[in-house]
Amino acid sequence: MTKTTVSVATGQNDYWPVYLSIGNTHNNVRRAHRNAVELLAFLAIPKAAKKYTDNPLFRRFKKQLFHAAMTRILASLKAGMTTPQLMKCPDRHFRRIIFGIGPYIADYPEQVLISGIVQNWCGRCLAFPNDLDGGGAPRTKEFTDALIDELPLGVIWDEWGVDANVVPFTDDFPRADIRQLLAPDILHQLIKGTFKDHLVEWVGKYLELSYGKAGAKERLVDIDRRIASAPPFPGLRRFPDGRGFSQWTGNDSKALMKVYLPAIEGHVPDDVVRTFRAFLEFCYITRQNVITDKTLNELKDALQRFHQYREVFRDIGVRPDGFSLPRQHSLTHYEVLIRLFGALNGLCTSITESKHITAVKKPWRRSSKHNALGQILRMNQRLSQLAAARADFEARGMLPPSHRAYVGPPSDAPQFPGHRPATAARNTPGNSDAAEEENEEGVDREEDENAGIVDERPGLAHSDVVLARCPARNRAKTSQALAIELGIPLLPSLVAHFLAEQLHPDPQPARPSLRPFTGHIKVFNSAVATFVAPSDPSGIGSMRREHIHVVPSWRRGLARYDCVFVSTDDTQEGMLGMETFPCALVHWFDRIIDVPDELTGMWMVAPSFLEDGSHNLAVVHIDSIIRCAHLLPIFGKENVPTLVHCHNSLDVYRAFYVNRFADYHTYELTS
Repeated sequence: MTKTTVSVATGQNDYWPVYLSIGNTHNNVRRAHRNAVELLAFLAIPKAAKKYTDNPLFRRFKKQLFHAAMTRILASLKAGMTTPQLMKCPDRHFRRIIFGIGPYIADYPEQVLISGIVQNWCGRCLAFPNDLDGGGAPRTKEFTDALIDELPLGVIWDEWGVDANVVPFTDDFPRADIRQLLAPDILHQLIKGTFKDHLVEWVGKYLELSYGKAGAKERLVDIDRRIASAPPFPGLRRFPDGRGFSQWTGNDSKALMKVYLPAIEGHVPDDVVRTFRAFLEFCYITRQNVITDKTLNELKDALQRFHQYREVFRDIGVRPDGFSLPRQHSLTHYEVLIRLFGALNGLCTSITESKHITAVKKPWRRSSKHNALGQILRMNQRLSQLAAARADFEARGMLPPSHRAYVGPPSDAPQFPGHRPATAARNTPGNSDAAEEENEEGVDREEDENAGIVDERPGLAHSDVVLARCPARNRAKTSQALAIELGIPLLPSLVAHFLAEQLHPDPQPARPSLRPFTGHIKVFNSAVATFVAPSDPSGIGSMRREHIHVVPSWRRGLARYDCVFVSTDDTQEGMLGMETFPCALVHWFDRIIDVPDELTGMWMVAPSFLEDGSHNLAVVHIDSIIRCAHLLPIFGKENVPTLVHCHNSLDVYRAFYVNRFADYHTYELTS
């Protein structure tokens, strides 16, 4: 529940929608926006003359109006919370069911409003605002009622952080206590709050304290240059000017999180880097689709390290008064809330923020703008009826299912030795540049993390990669010609060894020297990887799709050669069974050491060379490719040259981090 603004220039047109979701919906359905979150109501937004805006009586009236409205809206559900209802369950058994109010998702200002607390206090516990990390006993309805009965209102406000003039709407419903139902908010507490508003700002303040304004500006320029030089990656928003954008959005913050850690290394103390690493690991663990006791132990360890290393900001004078911040304090409650409500990737205001677009903003744009609320409600009602009708028609067999199983290519597709069935969704000349288009919000599709969402249900165990449907035009037609085009004389021999391995997969004695392959070939500029990634933005089947590009000219500019993960040893897990390389004809990357970097937690790799100094090249089967990999240069303490940009950073630098924070699937893959 958050307010949203549909227009500023034509007058502050604000709406306050409330959404409802049933509790037994899977997170992947809720996050895939399959009508698992529905518009429930629009709340009134009282307005008054400016001189009354900060009047205590007017503020109290707005709070009381909110709770009275919520009580009235949910009143029709109260009967199901008191009288057992006989219902048929998914296992076809009938049971008597008692309903109840579940977790409430809201940003901190709304949490203050709905829980009846004072600003800067915690809505879940009694920790004091000047020492939130000191913790406190849980807030309960019984304890709050006892305070109101025994103490003056002023004492309750100042010493216990309770606004006694507000009666939470949950007090009117059985077995409901809003103080225990406040859900985590990954978007505002972690991404926008702790990362953007706290940690990134603190880095800027540290640089000013240590180097002065001129020195800080010089170092921030280099950090921006490092961010801008990050190679392209599907779903990763680029920052050609670094952090230099006027207004931050949640997507901007999420994208910056993925490339920020290596960018600040060398400009800040190591403990600052460790602080960011611990925080990022906490964020990525929190978003996992399946959380076990082992995962919770990892979560606690990441939080403990974050609290330990963030003390560096106190020591260097950035936060001399400590870290009593409500959004950072909320991290201490995540373990308990996960045990109560399950995986948190389905409990986030990013879901309702997305719902604002379909339920409020788009209907408003289509309305006449005169008394638009009624038109918005009518559009939502009709869209819901259409969705329900389609579901009914599909159940009756009158329409084909909208979410088919992912079963691979047609049965008449050619098969090769060792070749797995591949997806029928391919990149064609007509859509090969689809990733270069812009969506209706003007965001580059290649850089939109939602662009790879696939609605099919998974029919494969891990991942699948298929070449583009049509080969590239104006490329070499024989291996000798391609060797000349690429400047790799050994290419025909590499192809011959690859074909021998494919045609004779069983271990063979030492093969005699093979004749170079001189036959015809087809060159493809792209491939499509489809894989199961339930922790990332994905469809109802938890699947994503991304394009792997290998083109001599990307968007009529410089070449682009994506890196990918390749499975080289099925007996190993994670990075111990992978290498990174440019796809198709591969130039291998070697791990620098066999453990992740102690400072950043990322694997370090370097281009592989043979003893004579030539590139370590190979031709591998496409089935060994898992998906794209994102490499970030190891900048060290050197400034980035002005000639380095995102298209040549992989050629300029000689050591790289495997960016485990590129997305949640990569984090799990490289952990």
